[in-house]
Amino acid sequence: MVRTTRKVDDPVSVVDRISAILETFEGTGPLTLSQVTQRTGIPRSTAHRLLEQLLAKRWLTRLDHRYELGSKSYELGQWALNQNRLRLGAVPVLNQLARSTGLTVHLAAVNSGDTLYLGRVPGRIPLTLPSRVGSRMPAHLTAVGKVILANLDEDKVRGSIPTPLRKSTQYSIDSQDHLHQEFERIRDRGFATDREESVLGIACIATSIGPRDHLYGNRSAISVCGPIDDMKMNKLVSTVRIAARDIWDTCVANDLRSQDRSEAS
Repeated sequence: MVRTTRKVDDPVSVVDRISAILETFEGTGPLTLSQVTQRTGIPRSTAHRLLEQLLAKRWLTRLDHRYELGSKSYELGQWALNQNRLRLGAVPVLNQLARSTGLTVHLAAVNSGDTLYLGRVPGRIPLTLPSRVGSRMPAHLTAVGKVILANLDEDKVRGSIPTPLRKSTQYSIDSQDHLHQEFERIRDRGFATDREESVLGIACIATSIGPRDHLYGNRSAISVCGPIDDMKMNKLVSTVRIAARDIWDTCVANDLRSQDRSEAS
């Protein structure tokens, strides 16, 4: 007889459970064993064993019967940021863009239908925004997300957008037809805007990095954000495009140098 069930300790099962436990701490504070069990659906005894193993390896820490992310989790996040070639090439340009415009600058990619923020540099005016490095927002709510989605093939776009569309404000796009019309406008203009679609009182303008048919062009973008009354959209388009081109040039140059070093060795 063929066994169709999978043991708890099978490698894939263990990875799934560990991932579920670590991800359950996203956007929350310390959690008890019961809370982890309820949120993940993992049996209590299994959850306790895995929590203790993660505790021993410093992925988690514990205080008064509550677990939270530990130092190893922060270290891994920093390693990922430091090894991201796009972010390394973009940071100097992002800093200069924030200084010259006085606006908050973002570097982002799209992952599983979400805008994933890889970099953020605050402007002269402090803004209360949900974006932070490593955080996510539904891609259709953000200028950076929309300009990336507009660059994808139609089948990939439809597979990346959840239904129904979540709204953040009364100005958020909540219709698939409206969203695809917006994509057509973005492709025609070469940039995307967010006018209070994600945060009331805030506007953003974004452009992709590099050509549509390239790795960076298909998966990443930069934006500038500020109070909607202060955003001179038409004037900012060229500024953001120049910055995106500078990032593109830096990243491509770095990639070519890496290839040369690999071939030489």
